[in-house]
Amino acid sequence: MKAFVTGGTGFIGSHLVDTLLDDSSYSEVRCLIRSNWKWLKDKNIVPFRGDLDDLSTLGEAVQDVDVVFHIAGRVKAPTYRDLKHANVDATENILRIAQKKNVPKVVVLSSLAATGPSQGRPVTEEDPLKPVSMYGRSKKQMEQRIHEIAEQGTSVTILRPPAVYGPREEQIYSFFKMVDKRICPIIGDGEKPEISMIYVGDVIQGILKASRKNSPGVATYFLTDGKPHTWNEIRSATTTVLGKKSIPIYVKPGLVKKIAGTVEKAASFFGVYPVLNREKAREMILEWTCSTEKAREELGYAPQYTLEEGLARTIHWYQRHHWL
Repeated sequence: MKAFVTGGTGFIGSHLVDTLLDDSSYSEVRCLIRSNWKWLKDKNIVPFRGDLDDLSTLGEAVQDVDVVFHIAGRVKAPTYRDLKHANVDATENILRIAQKKNVPKVVVLSSLAATGPSQGRPVTEEDPLKPVSMYGRSKKQMEQRIHEIAEQGTSVTILRPPAVYGPREEQIYSFFKMVDKRICPIIGDGEKPEISMIYVGDVIQGILKASRKNSPGVATYFLTDGKPHTWNEIRSATTTVLGKKSIPIYVKPGLVKKIAGTVEKAASFFGVYPVLNREKAREMILEWTCSTEKAREELGYAPQYTLEEGLARTIHWYQRHHWL
């Protein structure tokens, strides 16, 4: 089989590419490369230079492929216009091109952010989409656009993971870096809000299982490690792996918003849009849990990594590569 991957130079995409290259059923792995090969350097891929606005390159890249994995996306930007272009318009481009070239299977990575926060129970695929951030709105609009333009015979699977962590991840990594310095910021009281999480290895498992489901139409699934987690639980598991005690700093939700506003304003003087921004703060103070039952029943998805196992693999990778 032949596969085409967008976002292969990023965190999740690079892990997917590694897995495809190790899978003997794939004879060719094509990747869209803008400029920096990053994690794909020296990998046995077939590169296509360009971006998701380059329709000619996309047409060549998907010619005769069996599956398109659309992993590329933008998680933060100062304006909704930027996020819409990266997450909605780009997805429309790749899906229309894939359909024009008769690609039988397309897998698209979305996010729990598209659905919005949970309200005392894990959300399911049946719940309405009520995002609270620009990023979430862009993923909601992306999913709606897919339903609008997907042709009757096309098989499209949309996957919505929650917070994804693992080797090479650079945003949640900032939390581990602080705990390594013996300071552990916790929003709320440590027990609420709860959040769902998933180790990158299980995301890849879900992506591959989705690629094998070729039923016509658009199907959507959540992926998690199987249970919600508290910040106290995350802190305990992290400090155990690091072998260091950390001082918990409990931060009230209102203060998170104020800190994020200050950070965003200060960063603007340098032309930078920071990881901790007002939009991110709005999400961080809420509960984010989702159910993975549908993926278990229809895809045969079964998470392989507990929180403790995933954190250990992640932190040890950071240590080996001198990130910690």
